[in-house]
Amino acid sequence: MRKIYRQVERILVWVLPGKMANRLQTSVPAWSNYFVAAESSTAEQWGDIIWPLIRDFDFDAVLELAPGWGRSTERLCGLANRIYAVDIDPRAIKACRQRLGNSFKGCDLVYAVNNGKDLRMIESGTISTIYCWDSAVHFSREILASYVREFSRILRARGKGFVHHSNLGKTASKNIKANPHWRSNVSKEFIAQLCRENGLIVEIQRDIKWGEIIDCATVFVKAL
Repeated sequence: MRKIYRQVERILVWVLPGKMANRLQTSVPAWSNYFVAAESSTAEQWGDIIWPLIRDFDFDAVLELAPGWGRSTERLCGLANRIYAVDIDPRAIKACRQRLGNSFKGCDLVYAVNNGKDLRMIESGTISTIYCWDSAVHFSREILASYVREFSRILRARGKGFVHHSNLGKTASKNIKANPHWRSNVSKEFIAQLCRENGLIVEIQRDIKWGEIIDCATVFVKAL
C-alpha cells in the first residue's frame, strides 16, 4: 500500500499546481520523528545562527509560523509578551499546546490551524515580530508569495521578520522529495523581490550551511 501511495504521489506532484503539490508532500506523519530528532540541535542553532540575527527585535507580539512541536516557541516565550503559533498541521499545534499550555514563562500563547497560505486570524498591524525557522525551507514559491503579502499586512510599522528559507532556486525539482533535505524552489533573490513588492525592506540575508546545501535566513522590516 505504501509503495502504491508513493507512486500516486509522484504522478500528482507533476500534475498539480505548485502550491497544491507542495502541500501534498509536506503533510506527512514523518515530521513527528524529525521534530524529536531536531530537539538536540536547538540550543546550538539558537546561539550560533538565530539569536545574533533577532536580538534587536521587538518581541511584544510574535507570530511564529509553523512552530512544529514548539522547540523555538519555548525559547521565544522567554522574550515575548504574546505568541501566535500558527501551523497547517493540527498535530503540531496539539503538541505545541501540550508542551507549553496557554501561558509559559509569563508569555500568553494563542494557537491556530491555518490553511497553509494566509494568516486571516491575525489582525492587520498587530505583530511586532515574525519568526519562522526550519519550516519555510519546504514552502513553494507560490506559498511564500502568499505569506509575504500577509507578513506585510500584519506587521506593525518598523516590525521585523526572520524567515529561514531554501536557496536552491531554479536548480530545485518540483518534486521536493527529490531535492536535498526536501528543499523547495525558492532563492534569496526571490524572497528579496517579494519583500520589495510588499513594502518590506530586507536588512540581512545570511547564508546557512545545512549539510551539503546552503539555505538562507532573511531579516526584513516593515517601512513606516
